[in-house]
Amino acid sequence: MKRINVQSDLKSQGFCLLQGLNITDSQWSDVLHNLEGDLERFQESWNDLPADEFLSDGGHYRFRRYSVFNWLSQGELKLLPHEPHFQSTYRNNMNGGINRDFEPFKESTLDGPVLKTLIDWVSERISFNQEKLWRIQGHQFRIVANAEEAGNPTPEGIHRDGADFILIMVLKRENITGGVNHIYDDNKRLVFGSVLTESGDAVLLDDRMVWHGVSEVFPVDADKPAYRDVLVLTFHNQVNS
Repeated sequence: MKRINVQSDLKSQGFCLLQGLNITDSQWSDVLHNLEGDLERFQESWNDLPADEFLSDGGHYRFRRYSVFNWLSQGELKLLPHEPHFQSTYRNNMNGGINRDFEPFKESTLDGPVLKTLIDWVSERISFNQEKLWRIQGHQFRIVANAEEAGNPTPEGIHRDGADFILIMVLKRENITGGVNHIYDDNKRLVFGSVLTESGDAVLLDDRMVWHGVSEVFPVDADKPAYRDVLVLTFHNQVNS
């Protein structure tokens, strides 16, 4: 199996697939194996996400938390004061244009090594120009589905987040079908489509080069809980004055 080069893939095609169990990059799989027990505890915090009250389509399928961090070049993760999440209507024509005040990450989610390790790994590979400071918006998402309502991970459709880079990582898929990650080139032509199936499967995007979206999810057994847990980290290059 061909070994991937994260920086080369990002520069040439604008994205890189990071598979957990079907190993394509030994460094990524090593990170997951080293975090195995901690990763399970990290995922448990997705069981306590408040409902997203800002869905303009009236849906009840999304639960989330949101926090913002600085990652310094010396390897320090700094939690910033809590703030609302704002996107322009250009970036999000469905739910943009307003301050959306979501509950922050819980302290137990931040205390373990998972978040810091993942941010460290990604930052090392996206700092092409020796960036000194990254502002990182962290999102915990649970998308639920049932017989009455499909789950929609990206109700805004094909979009860009206005970041430099984005990590989209699946923590758990429970009793669902669908949820295909789609990536499009600058002209919105589909260039990639795949389901991130296993815990730790991820895709790293250059948000300046590509567009992305995720298809709806549906329950396999409508009588059982059905959901998709995802961590999204958006990396914004900041000038370190």
